[in-house]
Amino acid sequence: MKRHLYVVSMLAVSILLLTSCAMGGGGGGGESSGMTYKDMKSMVIDILKTEDAQKALQESMSTQSGYTAQSSSMLNVQDQEQIRLAVKDVLLSPEYDKVLKSLMTDPKFAGEFSKAVNELNKDIHVELIKDPQYQEGLVEAFQSEDLNKVILKVIKGSEYRKELMSLMQDSLNNPIFRMQMFELMRKAIAEELAVKPQEQSGGSGEEKQQSSNESNSSDKESSSGESEKTS
Repeated sequence: MKRHLYVVSMLAVSILLLTSCAMGGGGGGGESSGMTYKDMKSMVIDILKTEDAQKALQESMSTQSGYTAQSSSMLNVQDQEQIRLAVKDVLLSPEYDKVLKSLMTDPKFAGEFSKAVNELNKDIHVELIKDPQYQEGLVEAFQSEDLNKVILKVIKGSEYRKELMSLMQDSLNNPIFRMQMFELMRKAIAEELAVKPQEQSGGSGEEKQQSSNESNSSDKESSSGESEKTS
């Protein structure tokens, strides 16, 4: 407020100086008339647009108000409480519901807002996950029959399936995801091919053992038959 008053006073002093100069010039010339309001206004605007005038005003405002960039960023406890209550009233008031919705539909505002609260929400979730009571509450919530019914209803819905198919298509169109999938398939095929030769070698060994056992049993039968004939 003080800064605004100081700017107004500076403008008033400038206008008075210009008026006095114009009147003095008009009196000395005799026939020349004084400056009109339009000319005076244009001159004041031109002066204020110059870099020197803007720097002078900024230095004067900072000196008169006693604020610097560091001190202006510092808020006392009372100011913080007032800001907190004001934000709370705005967020909870039905009158500002439409305004907030329109703001959140703005991509630029939504992006900046999400960046600002993302880190805070992340820290809150990390702390909640470590809380035993919060963990028990999550377990009870997921074990609830009502919640399971809602989840099943959502999964069986056509909208969910469309979103899931769209997500899968986007993932398959991603080159990194495709490369990872091909790598997993290659490893799975290599492991399957490595298992089959072992099974075949194990099967051939069993067949050889079985054939050797059969040959031994046949030899024993033939030898026993010959011994019976000789007797």
